Amino acid sequence: MNRFLLDRLVEVALEGAEGEMALDLYAGVGLFSLALARGFKEVIAVESGSGAVRDLQFNAERAGLANLRAEQRTAEEYLLKLERAPDFVLLDPPRAGLGKAVVRRLTELRPRQLTIVSCDPATLARDLAGLTAAGYRVER
Repeated sequence: MNRFLLDRLVEVALEGAEGEMALDLYAGVGLFSLALARGFKEVIAVESGSGAVRDLQFNAERAGLANLRAEQRTAEEYLLKLERAPDFVLLDPPRAGLGKAVVRRLTELRPRQLTIVSCDPATLARDLAGLTAAGYRVER
């Protein structure tokens, strides 16, 4: 990743994000979560890696973001227990993409707005096919 473009990437990914509650799936150390927490009442950052979660928690504390909660789980595990849809979901999956289980659960929950940051056009196309079939539309 080009560190000189990170701020612009976050800005573009979160453009138009609004609501009370945001979910950051595949959150890593909080690149998007920290920015989301400055604009949402509640942000939940979901990450499976224990080291990344510890770093995310440290980064949130250091930034004074008490409205940001980190959950150490896989995206699939977290979505299965989620009872109501967040207003906004930021997805930054690994190269393998979201996968069928995550796409299916997102289409059941129906969050108002999704943003996907993807580094693999093939898996993005596959994931978008499932989301658009369920009524989501690609804006950009």
